[in-house]
Amino acid sequence: MKDLTRFTVLAAAVSVVVLALPGVGLADPTTIIARDDCDATTFNLAVPATPPTCVGNGGTTFSDFIGQLVDHGFAGSWNFSPKQVKIDVGAPLVVTNRGGETHTFTQTTQFGGGGIVAPLNQILFGTPTPPTFFFGPPNFIPADGTFNVPSSVLTPGTHLFMCIIHPWMEETVVVRPAG
Repeated sequence: MKDLTRFTVLAAAVSVVVLALPGVGLADPTTIIARDDCDATTFNLAVPATPPTCVGNGGTTFSDFIGQLVDHGFAGSWNFSPKQVKIDVGAPLVVTNRGGETHTFTQTTQFGGGGIVAPLNQILFGTPTPPTFFFGPPNFIPADGTFNVPSSVLTPGTHLFMCIIHPWMEETVVVRPAG
């Protein structure tokens, strides 16, 4: 009986220590990474702004960026990674900006629409005001910033998100129902 009591106390103590460890017993958030490769010198000369357009140390010059948009309709280093995530309802979802520019994580009804930057829309769609399909808050995420997607947005089903600055940046979030 004495050994059983000692075992019970020891098991309880181990449980308390394990649950007190960071992240143990808690749902780890799924993280989506927003990326770009802007060269600060050329981007900030081409698009002077306060705060600066680019604070990164990427290798894509502004003229190469524009060339990619003209030639391909997107700039390959500007993306969300991974392109799709699957989470359970109620699970945390975090978007982290690892690029040098501000990005958004904005809900949309479909992909393929324009964004909020008229010159990019002109290059991509031939008009500064193409059809847009996004709604709700834009959720701006500065360089090195994070955004916690509210669980109220993440109801069971498929949700589409885009960067409304760089509209080719697209993300699909599949939320699985409980149970």
